[in-house]
Amino acid sequence: MRAQTPADRMYRLHAAVCRALGHPKRMQILDLLRTGEECVCRLAPRVGVTESHLSQLLASLRAAGLVETRREGHSVYYRVRDRRIFEAIDRMREILADQLAHVDGLALAFGR
Repeated sequence: MRAQTPADRMYRLHAAVCRALGHPKRMQILDLLRTGEECVCRLAPRVGVTESHLSQLLASLRAAGLVETRREGHSVYYRVRDRRIFEAIDRMREILADQLAHVDGLALAFGR
């Protein structure tokens, strides 16, 4: 078996980050963390999930290196590790908005 090249490692990391971003609730969590650190106890009701489910969602984001934690007493606080992820998310949303506009335009052209 050949050793992993730096490019191989980058592709694996890129895929892991994309998998972490591939869930609507995880995207919502990141949006909520745009304004700064937040406690799990306050995130859960805003996301509309139990704290247990939220912990699973956050674990995926943490495993991908997108968020980090801080513990204060019994509370766990999450924050985005590198705010540049929002630049990537925002750019992707621009592309998606263009695609939706194109699809909507096609639907109008064909009377749907």
